[in-house]
Amino acid sequence: MLSTCDPGDIMETIQKCKESKIRCSVIGLSAEMFICKHLCQDTGGSYSVALDESHFKELIMEHAPPPPAIAEFAIANLIKMGFPQRAGEGSISICSCHKEVKVGVGYTCPRCKARVCELPTDCRICGLQLVSSPHLARSYHHLFPIAPFDEVTPLCLNDPRNRSRSTCFGCQQSLLSSGNKPGLCVACAKCKKHFCLECDIYIHESLHNCPGCESLRHSNPIVANEG
Repeated sequence: MLSTCDPGDIMETIQKCKESKIRCSVIGLSAEMFICKHLCQDTGGSYSVALDESHFKELIMEHAPPPPAIAEFAIANLIKMGFPQRAGEGSISICSCHKEVKVGVGYTCPRCKARVCELPTDCRICGLQLVSSPHLARSYHHLFPIAPFDEVTPLCLNDPRNRSRSTCFGCQQSLLSSGNKPGLCVACAKCKKHFCLECDIYIHESLHNCPGCESLRHSNPIVANEG
């Protein structure tokens, strides 16, 4: 980075990045450098120094999810998409991707009825973007992940007025270990429901929805205003 910036003054390069809304983040493998920290602070990025190999992998994985888009450049555009149906087991048709006869394999474009092999893709005939609902769901959960749950103190589990808190809301297993001693658990900041660590991992890595928040949303009745 230091060798590829504009010759003369690195501060000019940092200012150009800031004006262009370029977010810069740095993971250092040696001692902390002022110029790297200054670059990250001015452009809204993050600066970290890896302590060991495992910490370095952890810092790398933190940059895997895309950062939130800048509102100034986040222009909403409508995109036409099609949700094709999976072909039947014994259906025979010509695949538009490979121009070969396929038997019971692929998907049918809802606009032109052409056959494609896999999703997501663009229809070779009409150009419509073809996706499946699971693909959209994964994209949504990737952009809007669930906030990490808060760790629960043992005093909350021992409160006799809240016996429901001693049971995991997800798997309904007791959160108390042998001898009725409180074990490790977490709680959702929104619905205040308690979960064991196994359910916490499953919710954030696979389910992508808080069961407590979903139950509260479906239990609230919708009242229609009579005008």
